[in-house]
Amino acid sequence: MSNLSRTVGNPHNGETVTFLKTTEETNGEYLLFRTDLPPNIGIFLHYHTELVETFEGVSGKLELTVDGKTIILQKGDKAVVPLDKHHCFQNNTKETVSFNVEIRPAGQFEAFVRCGYGLDTDGRSFYMPFLKQYLPKNILLLGTLFQMGAFYLPYLPISWQKGIFGLLARLAAWTGADKSLYKYYIPSHQDQRISG
Repeated sequence: MSNLSRTVGNPHNGETVTFLKTTEETNGEYLLFRTDLPPNIGIFLHYHTELVETFEGVSGKLELTVDGKTIILQKGDKAVVPLDKHHCFQNNTKETVSFNVEIRPAGQFEAFVRCGYGLDTDGRSFYMPFLKQYLPKNILLLGTLFQMGAFYLPYLPISWQKGIFGLLARLAAWTGADKSLYKYYIPSHQDQRISG
């Protein structure tokens, strides 16, 4: 059994993710986690090429937009985001919103989540106002993270993104920068302090 924390988060904005079923526990079939999202926080428009997301409201009102259609998810409401569908979500209320997300197949999405929040926690990310997101200070790690999350932007041709993020990921591997992420998602590296 993994000794990694069940809950990770961003200390700058209070967002947290709690893993309810890890990739290991489902043998990679799926990943299930709860997100607690403070007011005025969300994720910009994007899509995934290798996974299907199912959102389920737990408390509060989550604004979820899929292919241009916005719905409000409340407790018990579910919405499926198929492969390649543009989507984003936002908490536009004054209270924390909680919702579950199931990822099928799990792929490397757990590592993607753990690494993103790990970089935030360790002060290895910076806030990008245009995207309203935290990004790695080491730009090479952006390629590694995008590949882990099978995560793309609708504004640029996917061939360009695969080329750019693929190059960054290869440079991260070549320079060893990607190894600085191991402590966030590989249990044997959890207590090691690797800089990068």
